[in-house]
Amino acid sequence: MEAIRTTMNSARLMPIIDLPVALRDREVEVIVLPYQTIPDAEKPDNEKSNVGSIMGILKEYANPALRELEKGAWEQAAVEKYLAKKNNNDNS
Repeated sequence: MEAIRTTMNSARLMPIIDLPVALRDREVEVIVLPYQTIPDAEKPDNEKSNVGSIMGILKEYANPALRELEKGAWEQAAVEKYLAKKNNNDNS
């Protein structure tokens, strides 16, 4: 298996990875390995994906009154997270 191993200042990783405070502005080791997945056809039956059989399984617990609030919720959460992160960086 091919791998890449290098060291660098963690500041270079900050734009792409949210690092814990303890790893910020330090020399860190970066190891890149290929991500390997096994296609469903090659997996044993007990490990195959059951996505089709579980779709809608939690529908009975859905609250129709909250459906309207769900629209745009992900986008709003992303904006709030970005603003919180930006404010934390501005206060540092």
